[in-house]
Amino acid sequence: MLNKIKSSYLKRIMPFVKDQKWKFITAFIAMLLTSAAHLIDPLILAHIIDVSVPNHDVADMFRWGGFFAFVIIISGLLSYYQIMTLAKAGVRIITKIKYEVFQHLTAVPISWFDKTPTGELISRIESDGERVKELFSNFSVMIFGNILFFIGMIFVMYLKDWKITTALLIPIVFVVVSAVFIIRYLSRFYRRSRVLNARVTGNLTEYIQGMSVVQLFNQQKKVEDLINKHSKEKQLVDTKASYIEYGLWGVFDFLIQTVFIITIILLTVPKVLNHVATIGTLLIFIQYSVRLFWPIMQITENINQIQRAFVSLNRMLQLLDLPVEEAEQEIVDIQFNHEIEFKDVWFKYKEDEWVLKGVSFKIKKGEKVALVGASGSGKTTTISLLCLFYKINKGQILVDGIDINSLNLKEWRKKTGLVLQDIVLFPGSLLDNVRIYNDEISEEQVLNAIDYVHAGDLLARLNNDLQFEIKERGLNLSMGEKQLLSFARALSFNPELIIMDEATASIDAKTEAQIQFNMDKLLHNKTAVIVAHRLSSVLNCDNIMVFDNGNIIAQGTHEGLTMSCPEYKKLVELQFLKKEA
Repeated sequence: MLNKIKSSYLKRIMPFVKDQKWKFITAFIAMLLTSAAHLIDPLILAHIIDVSVPNHDVADMFRWGGFFAFVIIISGLLSYYQIMTLAKAGVRIITKIKYEVFQHLTAVPISWFDKTPTGELISRIESDGERVKELFSNFSVMIFGNILFFIGMIFVMYLKDWKITTALLIPIVFVVVSAVFIIRYLSRFYRRSRVLNARVTGNLTEYIQGMSVVQLFNQQKKVEDLINKHSKEKQLVDTKASYIEYGLWGVFDFLIQTVFIITIILLTVPKVLNHVATIGTLLIFIQYSVRLFWPIMQITENINQIQRAFVSLNRMLQLLDLPVEEAEQEIVDIQFNHEIEFKDVWFKYKEDEWVLKGVSFKIKKGEKVALVGASGSGKTTTISLLCLFYKINKGQILVDGIDINSLNLKEWRKKTGLVLQDIVLFPGSLLDNVRIYNDEISEEQVLNAIDYVHAGDLLARLNNDLQFEIKERGLNLSMGEKQLLSFARALSFNPELIIMDEATASIDAKTEAQIQFNMDKLLHNKTAVIVAHRLSSVLNCDNIMVFDNGNIIAQGTHEGLTMSCPEYKKLVELQFLKKEA
């Protein structure tokens, strides 16, 4: 079964390998020549001892000595070429695989990312990727080289003395059988180690990103203990695997080589004394006995590393197997001329935990609607469904009477602009962060969007430099500045539908007042869906829907809801009280 799985892995990665096939071929040839050189040098020494020295032929000794030096130098150069060629091939292959994985992840539904820690995902791409790289950089060719080298030594030894070689096969078979059992036993440790590595990386990522919170609440020791706990769990697994692997091979190396040399001496020396064998033959057997277990050890190590690489490869291929969003729906020419309708929509993230329960409402073209209510009442989930981040469980969302799931995903999102409370900014220029690397949006459009959202002060602070470099997570900007850039980002794409989820939550009162003053201009000829706790941002909306526990309990204008909906009236009174306080 394991062999079938590995065979399927190899079939899937062959397209990545094809472009590098000539590097593998030349490296394989270099490996064959290197193995041949390692087989030849003991034979050269045997010739010098058996022929040149007894005949006192100094010229012959120097010729063969020069040949010996030539073989050593050439084998070294070929080995260097093999290593460098495979290293280049490995880097190029894993770079392509990582690109494919990341490209695939960009089409994976948001729901999967909700359940996957960022650090774990980074580990699966980077850490596992580096281990997979070794599969192509070295192990894939070296294991064949070691096998051929081992067979070559056995063949030469058989030619020299088949009886002695046959006697030596008994400990060799014992070592090979033991290696198979050890490799199978160790594979479970390697799988566990990769899982634990991803967990440690995930925890480190989360704690480092939240270091300000850790320090503020003086929880450094607690965080250190948690990281140490997970690290020690991985350490125990790795230590146990290392003890088994290197401990057993150390014992084998000592005992078997000792047994080999003793056996060779006992079997060969009498033949040398009786002139049946030469001292050169004894030298060849001793040299090969020392080298014989080197390829066995290397083959075992190669198989161990390949086992680890296959574990990592499996984790990367699992990412490529993730289902993607259906971006190629039939309807590409999307028309939004009349209304969007939520029709008895039910949705849940977890089994039996409904977040939306039969929600129904309409959004007319050009209308500004607001969703208000307590946290967890279903507001953000509603707009997430409208953005097609998730699939509804029951009911329908209709755009001009057409089911939203039948619309082309990319084309629908082109019509939608999203402004979130949690701002996502990327390392790069201010320009690229506003237009999200879309070169079709001109700098003039970006400047107009920045001006519309009153981010001119920010631009002035940055010397009107659109190429200003924004640090990771926008650390060199204030929260309010990041919020304004998020607003400018949505407007620069000129969407028909603008969705704002707590869009002004992090903006100071003065900036919010400026945005509210020009809201009609900002949303002119656009449909807007506004989620807000600050009721001041939704007072002039055409329709306000009050959410409570996954239901819409009331909807209407601000004045009407104040008179008819106690829950809404309570929200208004609470906010007025806060303002007065």
